[in-house]
Amino acid sequence: MKKALLFIFLILLASSCGSTQSSATSKPSKKTLKGTWTVTNVRFVGEQGLYKVQLFDMADSACFKNSEWVFIPNNGSGKFTLPAGSQCEPLSTRIHWSFYEPGDGSYQFQFKYVDEKNKPIDAANRGYRSSIDTLEENSMTMRVITSHEGKEFNVLLTFTKTSEDFAI
Repeated sequence: MKKALLFIFLILLASSCGSTQSSATSKPSKKTLKGTWTVTNVRFVGEQGLYKVQLFDMADSACFKNSEWVFIPNNGSGKFTLPAGSQCEPLSTRIHWSFYEPGDGSYQFQFKYVDEKNKPIDAANRGYRSSIDTLEENSMTMRVITSHEGKEFNVLLTFTKTSEDFAI
């Protein structure tokens, strides 16, 4: 009886020690991002209200809904395309991307705008970082920290993978 209880205890202990890390804290794989993704939701977290904020110094946050992002893992190239809308101009831009580990156990998605030869467009070589809340085979949530009138809040971008294929 004691051996059976010990055996059950060891099984429970082993199963509870298994990997319980979320995608946000385990090292993300570039291969997971391979393909074409669509932003299916843009949500604000923080103080209640309506905000008009620019994301990535590119366009209003609302313009990113239904945007298409392409990620090529072997060389970190990619692009995103913003669709036309009542308040949004259509736009497509190339990016060079990678993952960054700030040292606190989290991982961030970082990118900079590049030309067709993958050379940075910004003379100061600046880029952008977003926290990865979740990254799974077919879904991802990124947290973009932004501010409005001096108040910091987060914009959550929810992505859904639409295809393993990619074209720039």
